Amino acid sequence: MTTAGEGAVSLEVFKLLADRAGLGLSQKELEELKPLYDLHLGYASQLHSIDLGAEEIALAFQPDWPE
Repeated sequence: MTTAGEGAVSLEVFKLLADRAGLGLSQKELEELKPLYDLHLGYASQLHSIDLGAEEIALAFQPDWPE
């Protein structure tokens, strides 16, 4: 992914991501949401960089749906 700086994407890339997701955000909405995206992108990068080795586990969620 093209980044504009440390842990941030450019506004153009963010707009492309939002358009691909079908969000249809205005320019003002994009500018307001981008700092939150950049913040969470940094956290996600930290999580993905962790090497748990043999201790790595996988989780599964199975909701208990009422019948």
